[in-house]
Parts: sequence; C-alpha cells; structure tokens
Amino acid sequence: MKPILITVYIAVCLFACYAQNINLGFFHLKPGERAPITFRADRPFAFDQAKAFGGKRNLALSQYVPLYMYSPGEADSGRKKMADFIAALAVSGSGGRMDGAVLASYVRKYFGVDLTPDQADLLAQFPGLKNLLEGMLAIENSILEMKIVKEPGHLKGKATAEVRYPEPMGTVAYPCGRFLTVKQARERLWRQAEKIFWQVDSKVLAPVVALASATLAPNLIYDQKENERRIEETIQRYPSSVIHFDSGQVLAPARKTITEEDELLIAASRKAVQTDFLASVSWVALAVIILTLLYSEALSKMTGMPSGSGRAHSIHFSVLIVSVLIFEAFLLLTSWPVNFLPIAFVPLVLVLLGQSFLPAASTTLMAATVAALISGRNIESLIYFLIASVTALLFSGKIGKRSQLLVPSAATGAVCALMAMSFGVYWQGLRQAIPATLDPGALLVGISNLSFIRDAGWAAAGGLIAAPLAVGLLPVFEFALGVSSIFRIDAWTNLEHPILKELLNRAPGTYQHTMSVAGLAQVAADAIGANVPLLRAGVYFHDIGKMSDPGYFTENQAGGPNPHDELEAEHSARIIIDHVNKGLLIGKKARVPQNILDFVSQHHGTLVLECFWDKAKHRGPNTCAQDKDFRYPGPKPQSKEAAILMIVDAVEAASRTVPDHGRAAVEALVRHIMEKRIDDGQFDQCDITTEELARVRGALIDAVSAAFHSRVVYPWQEEAGSDHLPAEGKN
Repeated sequence: MKPILITVYIAVCLFACYAQNINLGFFHLKPGERAPITFRADRPFAFDQAKAFGGKRNLALSQYVPLYMYSPGEADSGRKKMADFIAALAVSGSGGRMDGAVLASYVRKYFGVDLTPDQADLLAQFPGLKNLLEGMLAIENSILEMKIVKEPGHLKGKATAEVRYPEPMGTVAYPCGRFLTVKQARERLWRQAEKIFWQVDSKVLAPVVALASATLAPNLIYDQKENERRIEETIQRYPSSVIHFDSGQVLAPARKTITEEDELLIAASRKAVQTDFLASVSWVALAVIILTLLYSEALSKMTGMPSGSGRAHSIHFSVLIVSVLIFEAFLLLTSWPVNFLPIAFVPLVLVLLGQSFLPAASTTLMAATVAALISGRNIESLIYFLIASVTALLFSGKIGKRSQLLVPSAATGAVCALMAMSFGVYWQGLRQAIPATLDPGALLVGISNLSFIRDAGWAAAGGLIAAPLAVGLLPVFEFALGVSSIFRIDAWTNLEHPILKELLNRAPGTYQHTMSVAGLAQVAADAIGANVPLLRAGVYFHDIGKMSDPGYFTENQAGGPNPHDELEAEHSARIIIDHVNKGLLIGKKARVPQNILDFVSQHHGTLVLECFWDKAKHRGPNTCAQDKDFRYPGPKPQSKEAAILMIVDAVEAASRTVPDHGRAAVEALVRHIMEKRIDDGQFDQCDITTEELARVRGALIDAVSAAFHSRVVYPWQEEAGSDHLPAEGKN
C-alpha cells in the first residue's frame, strides 16, 4: 500500500506544480473566451507594457475612427453672400447691371476677391451675370450637400469617419471616400461650372467661379476635445508602464472573460518561465521525489514501522494528498492570494486523528515545503508556510473539544498576519521616511501603500479558516481510513456501550480484567505522553472476542474446572488464539473504528502461548508440535499505545498469579514481562523508545505495588477467626 501512496503523492504534487502549464499547453486562450482556471505568475517577472502593447496600440490608433461635428453655419453664410450679391444686382439698375468700379468694390468687401478693372468691367457689362450667378449658386448648393472638411490630415489612412448630427439623427459613420476637402470642393465647383456653362466666355466664367469658390466653406468641424478623449482612451487601453509580478500573484482569475491585455500578460509570464522550463521541471521533480522518499523513510523510523506497512503511513500520506488537492483547488479556482492558503489544516487534522507529535511534525514540514513549491517556489513562501504550520502544530497540543481549535487557528492567523505585514512593508522607504521628529505623515509615505494590511488580513483569514476546514473534512478521513478522531473516541469509552455491557454479562471476569488493565494503561500512557483516550478505548475492546467462549478463559472460571485439562495443547491454543479473530468480527459487525480494532489484533502481537507450548513440548520427544502453531497471528504492536496495552495486559494477569506483591517482586515481574517481549522483537514495529519503556516500567511498578497494598486486620475479623480472614488481610 505504501508504494502506491508514495507514487500517487508524487504524481499529485507534480501535477499541482504544473497544472497551469498543462492547461496552457493544451488550450490556447483567446480574447473573448472565459478563463477555465485562475492563472498566476509561476515566478517573479516584469511585464513591459510598452513592449507588449506597442504594436497593438499603434494598430488601434491607426484604426481609430475620427469624429466630426456637422456645422453648416459657415457654408450657409457663404451661400447667403451669393444670394445677397444676386439681389444687389437686381436693384442696381436696369437689366441687373452694376458699374464696374462699384462691382469690384462690392466683391472685394464681401467676397475678399480682388478683380482687375478689366474683369470688373467685363462682368458689369455681361448681360447674363445674374443668371450665371444663380447657376453657380445652384452648383454650390449641390456640392454643400456633401461632407466637406477643412484639411485632409485626420482622414489620412482611415477607412471611415463619423459625423455627429443634431438629434434625432445622431452619429453616422461614412466611408472616407465620401468626404471632400475645401480644395477638392472648389475643384469640383470649377469642373461642373465649365461643364454646365461651356458657352460662357472663360474671361467671364473664371472670376464668377472665383467668387463662388470664396464662399465655399466646410460643413464639418473636427471635434478636437472628443477626439482627444477617444485617442487617450485608446492609449490608456494599452498602457506603457513596467509592472512587477511576484510568484503566485493572480494574472487572470477563473471564469473571467479574457482581454487582449490578459492574453499578453499570460504570454509574458509563460515566456519568463520558458527560458529554463525544462531545467525547472527537472529540479522540481527531483526535489519532490527525493523529499517524498526521505520523508517516508523518516516516518518509518519515527513510527517504528518497516517500509510498506502501518496504518500511520496511510493516514499521513492521505492527509498530504488531500492537502495538495485542497491547496491546488484554492490556487486554480479562486483569485484569493497565496497568503490565504489554509496550511494549518494539515497539523490540525493529524492532531485530531490522534497522531504522535514527531510524525505529525514531519508531515507538517513536508506539507509546507510542497505548498511553497506549488504556490511560488521562492524562499519567502517556504518560510511563511513552515512557520505557519509549525505554529499550528505547537498550539494544538491539548485539544479535547471543537471549541479548543480556536486557539491554534487564532495563533496561526496572528503569526501569518505578522509575516505578511513584514513581507509587504517597503522597509527601505520606511527607514528613509522617518525623520528624527517621527512625523506621522512621513511614516505613511514610507509605508508607500496599504496593500500590506490587505495581505495581513488574508493571511489571518487563512489561519482561521483552517479549523472549520479540518473539522469539515474530518468525517471523510474517519470513513476512508477507518479511524476515529479524538472527538469520537469518547463514544467508544462509554461503559454503557452495548458491547461492553454484553462483555460484563457474558464474561464478568474478563470485564473486571479489562477495567484493571484500563487503570494501569492510563498510568503508563501518562508517563510517556501517549494518547490516553485512544488507549482507553482500545483497552475496553481488546478482549471482546472472549465473549464467544468465556469459559475457556481462566478469569471467567471462578475456581471451577478448567476445560483445557481435557484438551490437547494445540486445540487449547487454537481456542485461546481465536479470541483475537472473534473480537475483530464482533468489532467490525458493530462498526468499531479500525484504529480501535487495531488493539484487538495487536495486543498479543506474535507472542507464543507459553503454557500450551510448554505442555506440548512435555508430551515426549516424538511430539510434532511447532512453535508457529502456538503463536498469535499478529501483527506486532504498531503504536506506542498498542505496546503499552501488550505490556499492561500481561502485567495485570501475571500479578494475580504470584503470592508476593512486595515492590521487589512486582519490579522483577514487570521487568521479566517487558524484557521477554523486547527479546521477542514485539516492539520492533512501533515508535516506542527505550527511554519510554523505562518510564512505563517505573509507572507500572508503582501502580501494581499500590494496587496490592496491605491493610490492617479489623477487630471483627480477628474475632471471627483466622480461617475467615482474606489472604494477607486485604479488603
């Protein structure tokens, strides 16, 4: 099972490290599409907007549509001048003629056109001047129906331009080919005049066309203010600053509609990574593999379990795998900052599942390291997650109820907030900004902005959310791993539990033995800081298999005949050993958590049933009995708590068989039992140390000696006679 967990964990870690790159490798996001995940910076990089947006900015500006305002005032003024001139000719004399000098003066004053005396006289004497002018006015009116601008500059290179008319017409876009400059309008006026008045002498037609041309004016005005606003808006859409992004910083949140800027920003981030992408993948993969193998080996050493075995490995690796998935879900599906990752979730879950401090500490450090790898791969992230997770673990020592989770969560949140503030403040600017007077205004300048306060808030929230997250997922771990958390252990230490009540009714001797073992086990567990609630639950259920055949166990025979006297040693051994398997069946049927059932299978380990093995050996030299037929199936104790139960179970039973309960005799008994199990390798697969075994031995010697203390004989006992006295005067 362990190799599978290691392989899965490594695969999940590597996927989490490069999930974003995998997504971009298969799907090329385009503007207008929704981002399937949150894209973040893999590493710090500088985004040069001028370089990235330069081409698009120039293209956008080249495609910019200029806006003109329809303003016929000046053109109407010119037409009115022509109409007034025609009217003046009509009243100047018979035939609509005007003196040459008067005509020249009029034209100069109202049209700004200088006529030579000959031209003035020629026009004055032309009999059809009024009709000619009316014809020119008609041509001019037709030209003014077109879009006329003063200069062509704003239309160069454009396909269309917009004209804003008074309401209700509003703004209308036209192809630039439908716009004329004033120069082009005058040229058109001349061509049409030549075409229509071809029979008029050019010496007469030319000055008349000049007069009409002088009155031609633009009917469109370039809206300078609005066009400048539009151009500035286009430029702002493609800024030219250099923006620095840190590892883990959001580039585009999930489900956002991708813009051109987002596309370029993600491309710039990928380009920064691709310079040494293969090298990065190599060292990250190697680091994950080596760290995982080293961690697994360290976990084996700390739990005392060989490679490939042990429930602790399943618990720790399962928590690690789930933590990576949770962290990656936070990073990929939300736009929350990296500081918000609930790193304290890992130590809290391990503590709630009753794991020992050192294995929990190693798993916590592993989780923090991987969190740094998947969120930023920088030293700041590593320090942040290490300190946060260790804080949660150190403050989780005494959790007995859910409300007590507030302590490690609050402590972690506070530490995370302080670290976030420390990372976010611009210390160099702050140092320079604090003068000798400690001016508050200068202090604010040194801080430069309040983003670090926001970061601190997210960091504190990340610490606080770890507790409800751990409690919420705790039932999932309990169900999947078959273990019971510290919150559910109490339900299995209730003596009103149906199985325990049945044990009392069917095997009262075994029940009393269990209660005695429970008291001794608590003393031993307290001596080394073991998990007392879990151990007590394990003690209560460790011998429930004896309910099936209670009469075959000495404590239930009440001084009556022993059925084993009539059985072969092998048969007796099978009956006794089988109480382990029967206990497991009873427990599984009652849905007892696996971490409690482990005490049923491990409390005898692989010990030999000495009394029946000795009986078999004394049958004679031709006996076929083998050692393996008299050994319990195991496994050996896998935890400190199971090791304590193995010792205490034997000590409690043996202490009832010896006549001398003095301290020296009790010490010899306890030492003999423990040394025999050590020599048999029964503690090779658990994490109990020699020092802890010594403390357990001392605690048991004190407890057993106290349990079998002597008492004075009461007067009524002396009067009743010595024959009725209890042995050694005990109550």
